[in-house]
Amino acid sequence: MLQRSLLILLVPVNALLLAAILGAFGPQPLAGWLESAREPERAAQQARAERLRQMPQASGKRAASEPATAAAATTTTTTTAATPQAAAPAMACVEIGGFNGELVRKVADELAGAPPGAWRVEQFERQEQARWWVHLPPQASRENLQRKLGELRRRNITDVSVVSAGSPETYTVSLGLFQEREHAEHFLDNLREHGVRTAVLTDTPHPLTRQWLRVRNADAALRTRLDEMRQRYGAQDLLTCT
Repeated sequence: MLQRSLLILLVPVNALLLAAILGAFGPQPLAGWLESAREPERAAQQARAERLRQMPQASGKRAASEPATAAAATTTTTTTAATPQAAAPAMACVEIGGFNGELVRKVADELAGAPPGAWRVEQFERQEQARWWVHLPPQASRENLQRKLGELRRRNITDVSVVSAGSPETYTVSLGLFQEREHAEHFLDNLREHGVRTAVLTDTPHPLTRQWLRVRNADAALRTRLDEMRQRYGAQDLLTCT
């Protein structure tokens, strides 16, 4: 009788175990029976501890980024400080000359009126040896000389001198003396453009005293202006001075 009763009791127990294995009561059917009352609180503490372990890593990242930001700011400041300022305009000392007394006054007048603190102009003499002479053919009489001088004045050519020599005496109108043949030929071409057809160029060395202008504190714009004046007045090349 007892064995029969145990057999009857085991049948439903086995059925329940089979149902549990097959998942009829959920993935963890015994979790609610096996857990204690303090188990939820312990799980919450573990979660808080996990968050605390992660926070120092974030702080470390911020600490690492702050020096990088400071270094970038320092680099930017250093780069800005190292940027050079715009260079001031270069000033120079320039000499222009090879003039006679009348022509040097014209050039000096053009350079006059410099603003305060700008360029300064100094006039001086220089002994030179000119080789190329531009002149008119010798005139046999004073009457012919005066007629030639009058023709030159009508063409607005007044920077001339008269050289007398020989026996019987002749009179030669000197129009210009040059050290460089190129400058002499350029001057001769200008005379012919003004109608002076009889002027000639000869290789005749002449010692002479020339007037020069020394221009200090000349910037690039003034040096360009001086070069234009040199070409206009038939002066020698611009010279650098100290």
